[in-house]
Amino acid sequence: MTDLSIAIQHTPHRADRQKWVRAMVAQLRNENPDIPLAVIGDSQREGCWPTHRRALQAAGDASHHLVLQDDLGLCRDFIASVIEVIRARPGNLIALYTNANAVFRARARGESWVEKPGVCGPAMIWPRDWIGEFLEWQDAHIDRNFAWDTVRVSMWLIKTSKRAFATVPSLTQHLGCGFSTLGLNGRSKVAAWYIGANKSALGIDWSQGLGSPQKDSTNIRPEWWQHFHE
Repeated sequence: MTDLSIAIQHTPHRADRQKWVRAMVAQLRNENPDIPLAVIGDSQREGCWPTHRRALQAAGDASHHLVLQDDLGLCRDFIASVIEVIRARPGNLIALYTNANAVFRARARGESWVEKPGVCGPAMIWPRDWIGEFLEWQDAHIDRNFAWDTVRVSMWLIKTSKRAFATVPSLTQHLGCGFSTLGLNGRSKVAAWYIGANKSALGIDWSQGLGSPQKDSTNIRPEWWQHFHE
């Protein structure tokens, strides 16, 4: 049996993000009132990475931990759909959002996965046992003041040769694509294919493309590697 905990990484001083978090929490509680759910707020304005770290540390005892950013829309039957996704790939980090071009190739082939070195970060499922390893590694190899939280994850995945995958379609949509807290705005910052708020991902055949997913290239900017040290 797959068990799951959820943490929402939240910037509480933004009215739009307060609204989105209320909607997410209401949906998640309606779908499963007993699931461990924490809203991790950046009340001290420490920035994305310290808040993301605390969201990871909120994992508890569940076998898998889902970290959501606070500017997402969720598909219908979200929690049950996430459980099905985990059952297909229990030993990998999985993104429930991607804007990767490989999505269009996977969709044309009727496949349900893409793979890329590193992974987009608004909605990531972690095997709980990976979290401590990642946090220890990034403490040793990435500058403390580096702001980009999920880029840290991508660097770790690349440097430790861990494979990461994204679902096709995305089960979340990036509602705050024009209001990034790190200035990463743009029309491209939405899912390449979002299943939709009123559509369920239950019944998707997650075995399609499981063994040989379409691959995408990394989108880590070269200058970001200046903050990495062997």
